Amino acid sequence: VQALFSFFIAPLFGTVILGMLWKRATKQGGFWGLLAGTVSSISLWAWVKVNPMNIRFMILQPSATPQIIGKVQAMSENIYRAMWSWSICVIVTVVVSLMTAPKPVEELDGLVYGATKLPSEGHLPFYQRPIFWAALVAIGLVILNIIFW
Repeated sequence: VQALFSFFIAPLFGTVILGMLWKRATKQGGFWGLLAGTVSSISLWAWVKVNPMNIRFMILQPSATPQIIGKVQAMSENIYRAMWSWSICVIVTVVVSLMTAPKPVEELDGLVYGATKLPSEGHLPFYQRPIFWAALVAIGLVILNIIFW
């Protein structure tokens, strides 16, 4: 399951985050970035399966060998593969988006954070503001961590 997540979820996460937070992202950039991230992840998986010694290049540890890594090899391999596929996805998305024409900002209203006008919360009482609930959840999280540590 982790291998499949590194194939598809990591590059998809990069595409979604860029699409939500960067108003310059384009559909062509998202498509090619997602494709490049997925193909790179599957290629890295096949590369290590063909020769397990290739893991040292993927995790950037020249002294790493399958015998040294042992049981944690599969998990570390998945994490590093996800990192590479996410990075490749983001880089390709940014490069292709910069080379293609962006949508007008008016069309991105409600879709992209930088292009959406945020409503004012000045008239709301403190208990109806999102920051109050975020602080309450953060305090609860800290308390639960202390209790169950």
